[in-house]
Amino acid sequence: MNKALEASCLNCLNRSDVFDSLKTDELLKVENCRVSIQYHPGEIIFKQGSPCYDFVCVTSGLVKLYIEGENDRKLIIGFAKPVDYIFAPGAYVDKRHHFTAIACEETTACLVSADVIQDLVKTNSSFASSFITKISIQAIGLCNQISSLAQKQIPGRMADTLINLSNNVYHSNPFKTSLTRQDLADMSGMTKESAIRALKSFREDGLVAIDGNTIELLNIPMLETVSKNG
Repeated sequence: MNKALEASCLNCLNRSDVFDSLKTDELLKVENCRVSIQYHPGEIIFKQGSPCYDFVCVTSGLVKLYIEGENDRKLIIGFAKPVDYIFAPGAYVDKRHHFTAIACEETTACLVSADVIQDLVKTNSSFASSFITKISIQAIGLCNQISSLAQKQIPGRMADTLINLSNNVYHSNPFKTSLTRQDLADMSGMTKESAIRALKSFREDGLVAIDGNTIELLNIPMLETVSKNG
């Protein structure tokens, strides 16, 4: 983790739109307690079970969010990219993180005191509305993921994972990813071996093309059918 990077909340171009409703004096409160940090690939931003003191806003790069289970099993529950924010629900409950956040690539993030954010939620209704809306969108995404994991077979789960990466993480097709095959397995709730077999099957059926770290969805309608049928 490198030293803090200089920036300003007042004129930042990588600021989440949730802050657009703040007045100048409120932005200054954020600025006065904010620190910008650079993380290298594989560096932990915060760990499951650790104290939760900060609101994290990703300004560049990509962050993986996952739950740590028994026997070193992991379940990836989402990603944070510019200009997403990560605000653990534990900040309002037990002041603990309930999942781990780790940089997938060179990443910068601004850390702001959770107490300041909570005060702004109490005093600025527009900010509170935007804040809750974004949290609600994240919660809906998590519900959809849980439904996929619980109700679909391996092909359907892998189809969901690839479509999600293309549409919601990289916003591109084809897309170049820093994620490993183990990461794809952890997103899909399966073993690495099962993930590799599913990808091989998709390639043989002409649904995807894979060249190193670049994945292209060749037949999106059929992938959506696989996803729907589970």
